[in-house]
Amino acid sequence: MSLLSRLRKPIVLLAALIGMGALGFSVARVPGAADAARAELAAARTAMESGDHKGATAAVGRARDDVETVQIGVQGPVGFLGQWVPVVGTSVRDIRHLGDALDAVTTVAELGADTYPEITGPDSTFFTNGEVDIPTLRRLVDNAREAHEQLATARAELGGIEATGPGSARLETARDEALAQVDPIYDNLDATMPLVRELPDILGAEGERKYLVAILNPAELRYSGGTPLTLTPITVLDGRIEFEEAVDTESNRAAFQPRYWRKVKGNPFHKGRMRLLNATIPPSWPVAGEETLNAWRSIRGRNMAGLFAVDVIALARLAGLTGPMEVPGYGRVDADNLVETLVGSYDRFTEVSERKAANRALVPLFVERLLQTGGLPDKIEVLTEAARGRHFAAYFRDQDPQRALSGMAVTGDLSATENDYLGVFTQNVVPSKSDYWQSRQVRSDVRLRPDGSARVAVEVEIHNDSPPYVSDEPDYGQGYTTRFATQSVGNFLPRGAEVEAVSVDGAPIDFVVGDYFGRPYVRHTIAFDPQERHVLRLEYDVPAAAVRNGDALTYRLDLDPQGMVRGQSVSASVHFPGGFEIDSLPAGWSASGPRSATWTVDALDESPRLALTAR
Repeated sequence: MSLLSRLRKPIVLLAALIGMGALGFSVARVPGAADAARAELAAARTAMESGDHKGATAAVGRARDDVETVQIGVQGPVGFLGQWVPVVGTSVRDIRHLGDALDAVTTVAELGADTYPEITGPDSTFFTNGEVDIPTLRRLVDNAREAHEQLATARAELGGIEATGPGSARLETARDEALAQVDPIYDNLDATMPLVRELPDILGAEGERKYLVAILNPAELRYSGGTPLTLTPITVLDGRIEFEEAVDTESNRAAFQPRYWRKVKGNPFHKGRMRLLNATIPPSWPVAGEETLNAWRSIRGRNMAGLFAVDVIALARLAGLTGPMEVPGYGRVDADNLVETLVGSYDRFTEVSERKAANRALVPLFVERLLQTGGLPDKIEVLTEAARGRHFAAYFRDQDPQRALSGMAVTGDLSATENDYLGVFTQNVVPSKSDYWQSRQVRSDVRLRPDGSARVAVEVEIHNDSPPYVSDEPDYGQGYTTRFATQSVGNFLPRGAEVEAVSVDGAPIDFVVGDYFGRPYVRHTIAFDPQERHVLRLEYDVPAAAVRNGDALTYRLDLDPQGMVRGQSVSASVHFPGGFEIDSLPAGWSASGPRSATWTVDALDESPRLALTAR
């Protein structure tokens, strides 16, 4: 046997030992560098949230250095070969996945550090002198698109970690902790990306766009929310925003006069000639918005691309970020007193002209405060939260931006659930501002059957909690200062529901079941004296309140709020049939026996989607 043959095995073994040693040395540096990178990214986020852009940039730079150490250790030749080494190969592959995920997340942080000063802070170029800078906007869109792609990469890499080899416990923990941070960021960005892509077009980069902005008064409700105080047309071209004269809907003769306009097909609330104010009776803004734009065209002869509806409650929340504002006729208002000052204090104002001037000033103030330098992400978050309580809604006639909005829950549409549903809305029938004091309790009692159908009893208790009347003139039951109220109480029901009985204060009444785009509804008008209470009760059968899957019966309930000054309280009690016991209770539910549970909320200000399972 030759000398070379005799030495081959020892040489191979020695090479393997050297390779393993290099792998061990290389990989040993990874955990510390990875931990350091995660710590720097957390520091960057803290710095960015506090407005310290330099600190954030520096922390992201240090994170990138740490990530490079990780990548050199696991993505180079040693890491590439190490993933095929028996026993440890699985863990090396996992570490490579972790390194790639960390690299992607750091890229997102770098994009954020570059983007953040352009949309907020003293050097922001996004909105200056009443104009959105389109080149800056396009850069923001490009950065958002890349961040979305990098987050998708991070999720995929983290999902590829098996955590079955040596050190699996630490790898599993690192994977799960990273996914807990990456997933919600990705989900939020994924939901907003369709709208982000449409922003240049919405802001006139591709041509002139005309919109209508409605400021809503929740002291006088329609099913969709507050009655429009003012309607203001705005024109947007290449980011420049120009305001036209605001129309006060209560004093403008053309707006107050009943007229014909093109009806939204299938809208049961459009009947013959109507006043512009009644265009917003439908409870969903895709219908109410189109009706309003059609009504506007009948007055001004102009087509508009969309509508933004914002009530004074959303304005107050925005003022909480931007600070106090000067409103003509009212003076200085802030987040704490804006709602009460603008729509809850009509007794204090004797000059109607002052109130009208204030109404006309609200739209420019709203847009100025929304787009002025600083805090734009926080403002968007405030409006998104307001939209969940139906205090803000946006509607576009172009289906691309309208579809983009649907993922953000700002369209003001009703739930499309096929299961149980609660949507209670009131409309002020006799013109007044007494909805400012309306207090509402909704109680639902659901008795499920084994096949998932249910008998449901819903009680709507309304209290006209108006204060004593203070004027020297008689209270005529309508107008700005009356303490009386007349409400059309609308109950929008689950699809396929069959109504068995309706009563007011225990006395049965005749009723008619209407159809709102496939959803049945019952409405009844009730007059309220000051401090009076009434209870409207409905009993109906729901064909699919719950879903049966094997031995499990899952009750599903969707709720939609109305944009009120005082959010309605809701109590939903569910009783499963004999032979079933409820699984673990989700948050917000309380048990009242093995087969019964109740969900409650003091002030409904979002559209929750609830589920409760029993076996």
